Amino acid sequence: MMENSYVKAERAAGIREFVPTASWPSLLSQAILTSGLLALAAPTLWTLARWSWSTESGAHGPIVLATGLWLLWHERRLVMPSVPATFVTAGLVLLIAFPLYYIGRVTQILLAEGIALFAIIIAVAALKLGWSTVIRFWFPILYLAFILSPPENWLFVATRPLKSALAAGSIDIMAALGFDIAGTASMILIDGYKLQVAAACSGVNSLIGIIAIGLFYIYLRHGSQARYAAVMVILLVPLAVLTNFLRIIILILVTHAYGDGAAFDFAHDFGGIAIFGLALVLLLALDEVMYPLVRRIGWVR
Repeated sequence: MMENSYVKAERAAGIREFVPTASWPSLLSQAILTSGLLALAAPTLWTLARWSWSTESGAHGPIVLATGLWLLWHERRLVMPSVPATFVTAGLVLLIAFPLYYIGRVTQILLAEGIALFAIIIAVAALKLGWSTVIRFWFPILYLAFILSPPENWLFVATRPLKSALAAGSIDIMAALGFDIAGTASMILIDGYKLQVAAACSGVNSLIGIIAIGLFYIYLRHGSQARYAAVMVILLVPLAVLTNFLRIIILILVTHAYGDGAAFDFAHDFGGIAIFGLALVLLLALDEVMYPLVRRIGWVR
């Protein structure tokens, strides 16, 4: 059976993976603790699936959850013997998190409920494994936090200037190319068809998902090269904006060729999938171009 390269390197250096041993009473207590955490997490995940993951702004949630759990297993070698957190530090987190979870659950404030659930899981992990081990898992924890999407009204207010700028820019470019196109604050007019700016620019709501998947790729591919990874992370935001700009151009071209009904069907049925695919292709292309260049100048090895 072939081994991963990092496993071979660790064995060559005399480093062994920490495999904790436990007695039957300890295993039973761990099973009870895990069942309790699942009982807390299941209602929150179900609510996320119904309220957030069914929207374009939260469609990345199931992908992030699945890949995040895989990443925790993939990085299990980071679990090392350490002193468990004292109940003073972890207990303080739990003292705040449990009431917040209850309030979020009762008032149906999903973001507060989700943040509280994260805090509870992290505090319990610190009690079992120690804060030093929890800190080693900083990226999987940060990545899994992307399953929580900001409220729709927050996204609407935050992305409204960007949507207006992207719509205006696409109109100017298409007009310069000779298309019969004009626009208002809420409407794009192309060949007598009306394309709602809100619908054309709805892909902006997927910015968070594109950034999350991009972070996952960069961590796996270049996690050990901090400087290059940092540059790629910085480029994720303009890359996500470019992806959404291209989406608007495609919708305008579809409307021009086949009418506004075809554009609506494309945006509704394939818009989310297409924008994630396009973002991933652009990220891979950017990485393939940049990485050889920075290696040539000796910035990374």
